[in-house]
Amino acid sequence: MTDETFGHYDEDLEPNLILITMTPERHAFLTGMKSVPMSGDLPPRYSDFLNQMQSRYGLKRVANWPLPAIEIFCVVFEVENAQARKTIVAALEQEPGVETAQIVQTFEVKAENYNDPYLGLQHGFHSLQAISSHQWSRGKGVTVAVVDTGMDNTHPDLVLSSEATRNFVDSDDAKFRSDTHGTAVGGVIAASADNDTGMVGIAPEANLLALKACWHVNQGESKARCNSLTLAKAINYSILQNVDIINLSLTGPPDPVLERLVLAALERGIVVIGAVPAHENRAFPVSIQGTIAVDMPGNKSKSISAPGRRVLSTLPDNKYAFFDGSSFSTAHITGLAALLRSVSPTLSPSELLALLELTANLDTGAVNACRAVDMARRLSDEIADQDNCLLAQQ
Repeated sequence: MTDETFGHYDEDLEPNLILITMTPERHAFLTGMKSVPMSGDLPPRYSDFLNQMQSRYGLKRVANWPLPAIEIFCVVFEVENAQARKTIVAALEQEPGVETAQIVQTFEVKAENYNDPYLGLQHGFHSLQAISSHQWSRGKGVTVAVVDTGMDNTHPDLVLSSEATRNFVDSDDAKFRSDTHGTAVGGVIAASADNDTGMVGIAPEANLLALKACWHVNQGESKARCNSLTLAKAINYSILQNVDIINLSLTGPPDPVLERLVLAALERGIVVIGAVPAHENRAFPVSIQGTIAVDMPGNKSKSISAPGRRVLSTLPDNKYAFFDGSSFSTAHITGLAALLRSVSPTLSPSELLALLELTANLDTGAVNACRAVDMARRLSDEIADQDNCLLAQQ
């Protein structure tokens, strides 16, 4: 057991936690290459290190784990005086062997769900021409990591696309499958097509890796939160699994460790897509250069946009509902990115973003799936230049 915070995130632990990182060399020196359990005998140097943290700063270790994707080790401490966190973090940054120190921050998914029974009669989100794009690509062979709440991978529209699941919040499988937000995001990205059931995802043949790093504040509602620890574990896992795309339908403050993980993902060619927050301040993940920032239409941001209002998607227990929020704009772009990666696997994150921008509406930034996929296949196969999407609409 190397994490006493696991399974307790709904207890609002974050205000009392500090995260430090150390290099593998420093960790090896302290541990002598031995395990460091949460209780019982510890390597002498590691035990001395923890005693110093306790005596100098009033810190109690509550978690430790590696992030091999960026070659660091993390140690999480609970602080006795939460009001002194920033002062302690500044002091820890000067400690020998401490690479970085930071507070543990919180993040929120970007969604609200509708419960009006007649919203279906008013449904009018912008068409991406996704059906036309399916003549060339349905996302086959592309793996998308959905870093979110849990997901109902038994839903008839998600059972085929759900490749694997992993829970970084707790060990409650039933709650994992009953989580609303991740289930809805997954449906927008890759709900099955042509199965006589429900809806069709943007990339119905893509594979979903459902990674729970967020939890619902009230079960059954869309509002959910995450923290630095859970997100770091999920993003690290995504990188190690060599996924093609990471969907982050969430936002929060800039975070040093999470930024390093996202930059490592981008360096490996993994496309990272995130939701634009309502405010104009710097935010994770969209303020990290190289990520694809997505907004809802009409918000007058400089980002590309996709439908985010009255979006029909999957709900746990074989149900469907309408949702609202840039989470679902992000999911639309993630689905489109899967279509593009399927037809042109060598597209880098920057090339994929350039292609989205080039084929989007110049005035609104609204993406066009048909034109983006058509251009990707023509560039990949050196096909003569012609607008096949105009023909597809006739």
